[in-house]
Order: sequence, then C-alpha cells, then structure tokens
Amino acid sequence: MDVKAGKKTFLIVFAIAVFAITVFAVAGENGLIDVIRLKKERDRILSQNREVERESERLRREIELLKADKRYIAEIARRELGMIGKNEIIYKIERTEDRERD
Repeated sequence: MDVKAGKKTFLIVFAIAVFAITVFAVAGENGLIDVIRLKKERDRILSQNREVERESERLRREIELLKADKRYIAEIARRELGMIGKNEIIYKIERTEDRERD
C-alpha cells in the first residue's frame, strides 16, 4: 500500500505544480494576460503613428502649396478670412422669406 500512497502523493504534488505553473504562465508577471494587453497597446500605438504620419504628410503638402501656389493662398484667404480679389464684387442676395421675418 505504500507504493500506492506514494504514487497518489506524487500525482497530487505534480497536479499542484502543473496548476501553479499554469496560473503563473497565464496571470503572472509577463504572463499571457500581460502579453495580450501589450499587443493591444502596441496595435493602438501603431495605429496612432500611422494617423500622425498621414497628418504630417498632409501638412507637408499644404506647406508646399502655401509656398508656391498663389491660387491656393487666394482660396484659403477667401474661405477662411472672407477676403475677395481686386476685381471681384460680392452680391448679397436676400430671400423674401428672410425679409418677411424681420
């Protein structure tokens, strides 16, 4: 019977060791949970980096246009500052609905 008791004890100790190793591999420091979390964080950072690179390239193109293209500068001035060119006339058209409300 001592052999059976020894085998049983060995199996219990072995099962506890396997369980402990599994717990540490999954939940311990640098375990599977940390690896998954770090992978998600890396993917998020890479995505942000791609977005910043696209924005940077867009800004580089805009800088080149602002340096060299007078028509582009005029378009920006009209759109953002409400400016008009030398020989341009602005016509303000009021709708009849607008007049009746006033």
